Amino acid sequence: MLDILDRIKLFKILNKLQAGETPEFGEMTAQHMVEHLALSVRFSNGKYPQHHNYTFEKQQKIKAFVIGTGSSLPIGFKSPVLPVEGLPSLTFTNLTTAIENLKTELSDFDNYFNVNASEKPINPTMGELNYQEWIIFHNKHFTHHFSQFRLL
Repeated sequence: MLDILDRIKLFKILNKLQAGETPEFGEMTAQHMVEHLALSVRFSNGKYPQHHNYTFEKQQKIKAFVIGTGSSLPIGFKSPVLPVEGLPSLTFTNLTTAIENLKTELSDFDNYFNVNASEKPINPTMGELNYQEWIIFHNKHFTHHFSQFRLL
């Protein structure tokens, strides 16, 4: 399991990713995957607030599985914020720039919770998450997508 707080190790692994890499599963390109991870970090760092997409009961069920167990994220789960079909447009001109943006978003995550320690930004599938819950989610989410591109 990756630890998003160990940025040296995290980016040492991620810097092995090649732009033309074919995923083990899913449709994402390498750059789509990095931009997707950065987007999810934006949900947790105060830059891109989300709203509740599911009933409270469904959110709690998903949260109990994702946060409350040691289970990996399932292959094929689709977030309600992603397009129903196809891939979103890329934001950055290349993979290197996307990785630099991910570094910034993670730094902003640290800064956000240093200033707003009791905040609980909304995760689009699990509802409100505190700092520790976001770390668990990001660790699992990054691990899932790094495995998608055989980085782990």
